Formats: sequence, C-alpha cells, structure tokens
Amino acid sequence: MKSFSINRQLITSTMTSNKASEEIAATEGAFVYHGGKHGHPYSSQQCTTNVIKTIFSSCSAIAKSMSCGRIKCAFIAVNVLAPYLTRKVLTEVKEASFYSTMFDASNKENTKFFPVFEQYFSKFGVKKGCIIDLIDNADKSATNIFENLMTAIKKSGLPLEGLTSIGTDNTNVNMDNTHSVYTLFLNQIENLFKG
Repeated sequence: MKSFSINRQLITSTMTSNKASEEIAATEGAFVYHGGKHGHPYSSQQCTTNVIKTIFSSCSAIAKSMSCGRIKCAFIAVNVLAPYLTRKVLTEVKEASFYSTMFDASNKENTKFFPVFEQYFSKFGVKKGCIIDLIDNADKSATNIFENLMTAIKKSGLPLEGLTSIGTDNTNVNMDNTHSVYTLFLNQIENLFKG
C-alpha cells in the first residue's frame, strides 16, 4: 500500500474560507453592477480590476483576490445580475395594480429583435421600467407580434387584466384600425389605451 505525504501548509494557504469567497463574490457582483449601471464596457472593468489589485493588494485580501476579466464580467451580468433584477422587478410589477407594455423592432444584421419593456408605478409612486423579454423573430406581422407579446406577458407571470396601455412606434401596432396589435389586444382587454 502506497502512502502519500500531503503538504498541509500549501493546501491551507491557497484555499480561501467560505466567508472570504462569499465576500469576494459579493465584491465582484457589486463591481459588475456598478460598471453596468454607468455603461462601462467589460474590457474597461477588466482594466479597473487590475488597477484595484495593484493599489489595494497590500491592505485588502478581497482586492488582492478579486478577478473580474471581460468574460467573467459578462457572465456575472448575464447569468447572475440580470435574472435576479428581472425577477425583482417582475415581483414589483405584479404587486402594482397596473402596468404598461412597450416594444419596438430593432434590426441587428439579419435578425429582428423585439425588446419587451414594462413600465409601472411602485408602492412609492416612483415610475420604473424593465426589459422582461427579448424576442428574436423576423415576422413583423401584427398577428405574430401580438402572439409574441402575449407569450412574453404570460411567461413573466404578469396578469393580463393589469395591462392598461401598449406603446411603440411600429406601424403594424398603432396605425391600422381593423387589424393591428392594438386591436388584437383590445379584443382581450376592454379599456386599453394606445400609447
């Protein structure tokens, strides 16, 4: 039987405690949130992380251990912050009595996106908004847009009876009096306003 000698000093000095790793993760999350809030690109955040590590490495174990490269920043923003903040806003929208849906078509190369944006008043009367879905669909007919919006609203769990208005600048939505997204919604909701 073979026996292995383990250098316990090396293992304990390179491992971080659970509390320390949670503090590092919280710092990185706050750093990415702050950078995103101010529109900083991920490459800028990577550079700032390197500066922080250089300046504060002697006095802060968290700063010394922080690693927020471009790819990690994008991962934190897309897979941690965005789902959490979207859930939080959707909970507030569900608690509000009424909300408004806005959307627009946007072309990116050969793809057509429809960002779906909800706006509402919170308990405190503050007007807020959030993108709840990003629909990728090239069909811009009124029926298809209506079906995609209904799917987005149902998927997010918002009550249809709370929808008070829809707004966009797309002609298939507002202009036609007989067959538009607005008239299709009006068949579902009586007192809907056109935005």
